[in-house]
Amino acid sequence: MGKDSPSILLVDDEEYMRRLAGMTLQQAGYEVVLASTGAEALARIQEATPDLIVSDVMMPDMDGLSLLRQLRADAATRSIPVILVTAMARTEDVVAGLELGADDYLVKPYHPAE
Repeated sequence: MGKDSPSILLVDDEEYMRRLAGMTLQQAGYEVVLASTGAEALARIQEATPDLIVSDVMMPDMDGLSLLRQLRADAATRSIPVILVTAMARTEDVVAGLELGADDYLVKPYHPAE
């Protein structure tokens, strides 16, 4: 991930959401790297450290909370900002993500300006 523009690793198992959010972020001037699973996200991070990670919470192989736990447990990735995205709008779900170290939380459906 080059440093000409800030890089965002976008993790979502839904291809449509991944592509839509990816295009929106690219149009806003960010370099975007896509991953469809938590395991793929970890591999992408090993290749190059992103400036920000935006991850869906509900994914089949490794959910976003498990990904966040692994990121926060590793000194090399601990300080990467993480925004969680989910359809779960319950307060306790948001609090759980924030307590694990998420920097922010977006609830689907969200407006691209968010």
